[in-house]
Parts: sequence; structure tokens; C-alpha cells
Amino acid sequence: MWEVCPSPLKPSAALVGLLLSAALVPSARCEELKVSISGYDPVAYFTDGKPVPGKTEFEYLWHKLRWRFANGEHRDLFAKDPDHYTPQYDGYCAMGAAAGEAAHKDTVDPEAWAIVDGKLYLTHMRQAMDDWRQNPAEYVKRANENWAAVKDLAEPVILGPPCAASPPSTLVALRGGGHMAVVGPEAARDETGSIIGKGDMRAQLEQVGKNVEACLKVARAKLSDIIETRTYVADPDQLARHADLSKQYFGSASPARTIVKKGGLSHPDNLVEVMAFAAVQ
Repeated sequence: MWEVCPSPLKPSAALVGLLLSAALVPSARCEELKVSISGYDPVAYFTDGKPVPGKTEFEYLWHKLRWRFANGEHRDLFAKDPDHYTPQYDGYCAMGAAAGEAAHKDTVDPEAWAIVDGKLYLTHMRQAMDDWRQNPAEYVKRANENWAAVKDLAEPVILGPPCAASPPSTLVALRGGGHMAVVGPEAARDETGSIIGKGDMRAQLEQVGKNVEACLKVARAKLSDIIETRTYVADPDQLARHADLSKQYFGSASPARTIVKKGGLSHPDNLVEVMAFAAVQ
């Protein structure tokens, strides 16, 4: 019988150092049975064609995870053939598993999903699923090749405030060794969630830069540790007029940068959102 441990708290900045050395190593004394895919019903993706939250009264243990279902019928279907309904890569981000030497386990957004060849895939956020859908066969091939090395890596650690809550910023262990902070996408929001610089691209970029820096500090990283940024923007031309801010916030030794034109960001007032990946020692 498995021993059920207390749920972990989201780490503060002071705890992340301990997590790097301790929480990334499996405990021999106690193995927590976590709720998979945020408690969403894995069967509903197939039967209902959409994400559906599960209920605590309909739960099933499989592969040391607690799976929840919308009803008893779905639970019974899963129990008869769990391999058919279980998301690939044990419910971790399919895009993260496909990332070569940077392949890792990451949390998933239950709303970011796809069924390909009868198999369910989830990603850390909807933007990643948009990218994944452009070439699913290639990403599946890469993830399948990496998974043997990735499956035993440590669990992703949610960084918590002041990082944006959704999608959560995370600290992940990499297939090639070391750790990486996955930050954002961060928007121009203050600690209360209020927009900063409504209608002002420059003001929003400045606030986003401050938010990324503050989040990195939780992972004991800094702006110079950033190895890649991904900027989501509705108007790339407007963004280009403020290119000097990239040097201000990310230094002269520019990391790899990708600009993604997106018709609608996570809120109508957001002009720009930035995701950053940083190496963590």
C-alpha cells in the first residue's frame, strides 16, 4: 500500500535552494500520490471531445497517480483500459518532453490538448499546443525518443508569487543535466493584477521586464541567465520600435529570441507577453 504524504506548499525564494538539492531527489520514506492533470477527467477528452473536471468521489489510482473522473462510467472505462486513456508521457508536457537535451517534465494546462492517432497529448500552455499542432509527428518522435531518459527526472517545481499564476512558472530538471526556470508568459501586471501602461507598448515592456526579473529571483536566477525568450505580440511593428528595451532587460549578449504574432493575448489590455527560459546553477 502506498503512503499518502501531505500536499507540498508552493516554495518561497528561500526554499528553492533546498528544492534544488533535496526535492529533486525521490524520497525513500514517503511517496505522495499526486492528482494527475489538475484533476481533469482523461476519458472525457475521448468521449466528450473537451476537457471536463473530474470529481473527488470518482477517483482511481494508476501508476502512482490519482486520476479523477466526471462520473463512475468514465472511471470504469479507464479502469478497463488505462493505457488507452492515459495522456502520453504520464501527463507531463508533450512539448517539454520533445526538447532535446533540454527535455524535461513540466506541468500541463488541461485546456491545451490534442488527440493524435488515438493518443492524448497535453502541453504546459495553450501557446505551446499551438506550436505543437504545426508538426505533431515530429514532436511525438522526439518526445518518444527522449522519454526513457526524461521519465525518471524530478518533478517540476512551481515557483509561485511573484511569478504569474497561470500558466505557472516552473523550475525543471533537464535531460542533459542542470536545471532551467520556465517563466511566464508574463504580462504588464502589478502585484494586484492591475494592468500597467494600458495602450502604451513601452510602459508594458518595462513592466514585463521587471516581472520576468522578479520571477527569476524566486528560482535564484538573474536576467543574464536567460537563454531564450519568446515574445507574444499582436503588433510586431509596434514592438520593434522599442528594441532598445531588449538590451536593457536581457543584456547585450542577446539570448535566442522568437517573436510570435498572436491575434489575441490572454487579456484584451495586454499588448505584449514574454516567456523566458533561464539556466539555473
